[in-house]
Amino acid sequence: MNTVRKLMTGCTLALTVAACGGSAGSLTSSTTPPLETGGGSTSQVRSGLVGDWQLVTLTETGHASMAVSEPQRFTASFRSDGLVSLRADCNRCTGGYTATRGTLAVGPMACTRAYCSSAPLDTTFASLVQGATTWTATDGRLELRSDAGVLGLRR
Repeated sequence: MNTVRKLMTGCTLALTVAACGGSAGSLTSSTTPPLETGGGSTSQVRSGLVGDWQLVTLTETGHASMAVSEPQRFTASFRSDGLVSLRADCNRCTGGYTATRGTLAVGPMACTRAYCSSAPLDTTFASLVQGATTWTATDGRLELRSDAGVLGLRR
C-alpha cells in the first residue's frame, strides 16, 4: 500500500508540474535569472527580502494605485535558498529568484491557472512579481518595482 501511495503521489506531482508549467502563459519567462553578484554572502544580500509578505497596494504603470482589501489572499514568501512562492488568491506559484542589494530577478514560475473571483488581480500580481527588477525593504514594508508597475507589501 505504501508503494502504491508513493507512486500515486509521484504521478500526481508530475502531472501538476506538467500542467502548470506548460500552460503558465504570460507568467513564464524564457530567460534564466542572472547569477548572484555583489558584496556579501547570499544570505546577507537577501536578509531584508527573505520572509512572508502580504500585498497591500498594486500599481500598474499608467494606472492608479489600487489598495488590496484582502492582503492575506495575495502573499509572497521569499526563502533564503532562492525560492519564492506566491499565493495569488486561489492560485499558487513557485519559482527561483536571485537578489543583490536592491536588484531582483525572478525566474520562470510554475503557476496554477484556476479562475479566481479577484481576476485579473491574481494574474497581474503574479506577473508583476515575476517581472520585478528592484526591491526595497524598510520598516516591515517591501516594494517590488519593474517597468510594468509597483507592488507594495508588508510583513
